[in-house]
Amino acid sequence: MNKKFVAGIIGLLSLVSWQAAVQEKTSYTVAEVYDGDTFVTAEKQKVRIAGVDAPELGLCGAAEAKKTLEDMILNKKVQMKVIYKDPYFRLVSMVYVDDKFVNLEMLKSGWAYSHNVSKDSATELLAASQESSKNKIGIFSTKCSQETNPTNPKCNIKGNRRSGTKDLIYHYPGCGQYNRTTVQLYLGDQWFCSIKEAEKAGYTKAQLCP
Repeated sequence: MNKKFVAGIIGLLSLVSWQAAVQEKTSYTVAEVYDGDTFVTAEKQKVRIAGVDAPELGLCGAAEAKKTLEDMILNKKVQMKVIYKDPYFRLVSMVYVDDKFVNLEMLKSGWAYSHNVSKDSATELLAASQESSKNKIGIFSTKCSQETNPTNPKCNIKGNRRSGTKDLIYHYPGCGQYNRTTVQLYLGDQWFCSIKEAEKAGYTKAQLCP
């Protein structure tokens, strides 16, 4: 028998077995909260909250996001609707606890933002994230989203990470988009005191700068 065919059958059976296990057991106890969008169950299964992105550890708002999620689910039983298993073997899921929709509550808190929202909850989750942004709470407040540097106004060069890319660009006063550019510290953006400092950190000048 063809080895590739056999391997394919084994892989298919494993997938069916895993899917059956997920369907049979939908209640899990949360043993550890890793950050604002990921936790680990007592069975040592890592779970990624679907449609929600929280700041990476070390970035602005990360500690608050983690604590918000901990307060909701740590050491509690949660119910999960698993959407898929990602390349990191995490169960990307809709999560519920005490009649609360955890994905939605994280976005309402303002310490996370909507990301890759699944179709069945797209409107609700996106609306919650947009409302938090509109009201400037959590990561959308001046603590983590800044148009001027509140700590050192003289360090006014804006270093931005372009969404969806690894590109790093900087804007200085006089650049075409400077006044419309926000330093989103929760995404890893940062302030620089000089062009030399920005370029040393790997940033390049934005196209609309003179």
